[in-house]
Amino acid sequence: LGRRPAGYIPTLLDFGVYVQHRDGFLHSSRGRVALFYGGIVGRLARLVLSDSEGLACLEASEDVRRCPRYRGTPLWYETLTEEEIRLICGVYVIETEDGQQLKYISWWPTPTAFWSSGLHTGWWNANCERWFLKRLKETKSPQVKLHTYSEWKNKLRFSTATHKVNMKNDELSAKYL
Repeated sequence: LGRRPAGYIPTLLDFGVYVQHRDGFLHSSRGRVALFYGGIVGRLARLVLSDSEGLACLEASEDVRRCPRYRGTPLWYETLTEEEIRLICGVYVIETEDGQQLKYISWWPTPTAFWSSGLHTGWWNANCERWFLKRLKETKSPQVKLHTYSEWKNKLRFSTATHKVNMKNDELSAKYL
């Protein structure tokens, strides 16, 4: 959503502009990729796109990533760019007071903050949905606060054991495969 001067605090008007930009992007051919991204990005995409839009059946966009061949078959996947993820999550780049550094604040946690949280279990569960609906309601309040990556990690901490279990599960799954 661009770079802003030090001390900038987004308002509800800014939220409306963010929603317009996000929704416009999600209604483009790249919106389908966001649906399949999962986590907070996938949930924000589902907020905007209905299942009946037929996006899952569209052909791949020009931004296709090639993977190594698997048993002689070429594989490919589509992914979002970092800039697209920042747009979907509503990230602003804010200059610090001295102008020497930048901080990133957002309406929604970035995937990295979400995936390292106690909410992330590998699928969108009831706790994720409760948290999402609560945050969605907060975004409509004039007192809404945007957060940095570190702040999101603290807000989403919940059960740290969940993250440890997920990491161990991933490790054991990789060994099994």
